[in-house]
Amino acid sequence: MFETLHCIALRTIKYSDSRSILSAWSAERGYVSFAMPAGKGREAGRRRALTMPLAAFEGVCDIRGDRDVMFIRDLKPMHVGMAMISDPAKLAMALFLAEVFEKLLRNSQHDDALSLMIFDTVDALNRTNPRGVANFALWTLYRLTVPLGIEPDMSDWRPHALFDIEAARWRMSLSTAGTSFGGDEAKAIRMLSRLNRENIERLRMTRDTRRAMLEGLLRYYDLHFCKITPLHSLDVVSELF
Repeated sequence: MFETLHCIALRTIKYSDSRSILSAWSAERGYVSFAMPAGKGREAGRRRALTMPLAAFEGVCDIRGDRDVMFIRDLKPMHVGMAMISDPAKLAMALFLAEVFEKLLRNSQHDDALSLMIFDTVDALNRTNPRGVANFALWTLYRLTVPLGIEPDMSDWRPHALFDIEAARWRMSLSTAGTSFGGDEAKAIRMLSRLNRENIERLRMTRDTRRAMLEGLLRYYDLHFCKITPLHSLDVVSELF
């Protein structure tokens, strides 16, 4: 059965001299893997450009129930995701988020809410201004907790409260494990819960605070969803932003 799939590219790895394996998120079938022909010609270059990390593309896929890796043809770009390739900061952010998504979503099937957020994230990165790019990883990781079912409980926040990463709640004293956010980091967690794609640049913090926040959110995923660290692209993003 042939079906048109609308996808966000995540990772390409070399499988053999003649083929590579592309992992992607599809709106229709969730996490998917495609066998892609390798080569050095013009068409091979076009395929690589269409399937860069976080690029949005569509194609006709041969769906067979007994195949974990499928074949796809007639690739063409979608209207989101392509402009970020020419911006070095956005490209670095795309590489980081693609690595995060690949680890988080590899066991996920079709999910409309999750697909909507992933495609919206790519479109938002494409459109955000330079100041917003610095906070983009934090905003994305926080909002992704909603469709994944691990959203922190913000209802018990109080002034000067600390956010306990392991318990996923606010408390007035340090946790015994020492995994709490306080001060500027706690303020940033609360602010993240209220940000949207229009005001993402309003969250102001130092590079050190942003790094601590990012590492804390990744630890949150390790504890509450699946193990995603270490990440190869984390140092690059931390150095840039």
